[in-house]
Amino acid sequence: MEKYHVDTITLHINLGDAEYRDGVSITPEQIYAWADEHKATPKTSTISLGEAEDFIKNHLTKAKELICFSISSDMSTCGSVLRMAAEELGVQDRVFVVDSENLSTGIGLQVVEAAILAEQGMSASQIVEEIEKLRPLVRTSFVVDTLVYLYRGGRCSGVAAMAGSTLKLHPCIRVVNGKMEAGKKYRGRIEKVILDYVEDLMPKLQKARKGR
Repeated sequence: MEKYHVDTITLHINLGDAEYRDGVSITPEQIYAWADEHKATPKTSTISLGEAEDFIKNHLTKAKELICFSISSDMSTCGSVLRMAAEELGVQDRVFVVDSENLSTGIGLQVVEAAILAEQGMSASQIVEEIEKLRPLVRTSFVVDTLVYLYRGGRCSGVAAMAGSTLKLHPCIRVVNGKMEAGKKYRGRIEKVILDYVEDLMPKLQKARKGR
C-alpha cells in the first residue's frame, strides 16, 4: 500500500451491539478473541453512501481519476455504493469502480497490477480494460485450519464440524465466478495439508501462466 500509494475504505465490524471499523478501531486478533469468547460469528456491514462520497471527494482533490476495486458483487454491495456515490457527486466519468469478482488477495493482485500500469502512464480507462482481461486468470483459494468458524457462520453443520475435527479434515475454499465454494477436502496435520495443497496448485498455476 505504501509502495503504490493505495488507500482503502474499511467495512464495519459488528460485535454484538458494538460497531467498529475494520483495521482502524479493531484488529483481527480482537475479532477472533470476541468470537471465541461469545461462541458467535461477527457480522459485517457495508460502507454508507456518505462514507463513499467523502472517500471519493478526498481522492479527487489529489488526482484527476480514481479506480476503486470492490469485493465481488456476489459477496458485498460495496461496489454498488461506490457507483451510487460517484453518480450523486456527478463524477462517474472520473471514477471507475471495478468488480474484482474476488476478495482478499484476489483483489490485492489486481490492485498491484493496476498500480504498475498507472506508473507506466496508462489512463484509468486503459487500466480497467487491461484488468478486465486479467481478472479471469486470478485464482483465489485457501485451506481452513478448523471448521469451528464455518460452523458458527452457518456454512457447515455441527455434525460436519465435529466429524471434521475428529478426522482432521481441512476443506479448501475457493472463489469461482465471484462466489466462494468448497473444493477438495484434505486430511491430516495442517503442515502436511499445506504441502499437499501447494502441490495440487502448481499444475493450475502453470496452466494459468500459459493461458496468459
